[in-house]
Amino acid sequence: MATMKAARWHAAKDVRIQEIEVPEVLPHQVKVAVKFTGICGTDLHEFLDGPIFIPTDEHVYSGQKAPVTLGHEFSGEIIEVGSDVTCVKVGDRVAVEPILAKNNLVGDYNLDPNLNFVGLAADGGFAKYCVLDGDLVHVIPDSLSYEQAALTEPAAVAVYAVRQSSLKAGDTAVVFCLGPIGLLIVEALRAAGASKIYAVELSPERQAKAEELGAIVVRPEEGETTVEAIHRLTNGGVV
Repeated sequence: MATMKAARWHAAKDVRIQEIEVPEVLPHQVKVAVKFTGICGTDLHEFLDGPIFIPTDEHVYSGQKAPVTLGHEFSGEIIEVGSDVTCVKVGDRVAVEPILAKNNLVGDYNLDPNLNFVGLAADGGFAKYCVLDGDLVHVIPDSLSYEQAALTEPAAVAVYAVRQSSLKAGDTAVVFCLGPIGLLIVEALRAAGASKIYAVELSPERQAKAEELGAIVVRPEEGETTVEAIHRLTNGGVV
């Protein structure tokens, strides 16, 4: 049996690099050779304080429980396809939709009381290979790098936030906290046609990155609150 290295969560502050068996592909699944995987804040929370989402009893959909291979923000190449899979083929470059939910809830995953994620309740992308249901991988264009594609899941969060905001082309916006999701929201706002994007962030490094992306950093004057500074910069508030 072929083996591979994987980063496995066993308990809080106990993540081990282990040699494990390469998983077999079932008819409805595909095998992905992982190229890039992001470290999400959720991974850090599980490392420091877990289990949070990681199940200690077998999950109803995956049948897995701790220990589990972490990693849910990843991309890779399809190297094996199950006999029932028709949506992708060997050689396709893909991003992963890391959802464990009822199939009939596509688009409404939040309604599933058993909702969980690949990389938390099923082995994920902190490994050389990952086996997934065929409907959880999406072909990416050649113009998109594997590194960029690994950000698909957090980018989806940002795009959803902008869509929920009802922003129209020409509107102004404020983004509070410019971590990875906040920075992606800046990018999504630009793509949606925001005329000016203001950024509220304490970290000088993140402020600099926000400015690189075209945001205007809000720097309150002495004795001025952040809200007052936003009103000053925008002549009364964002639209």
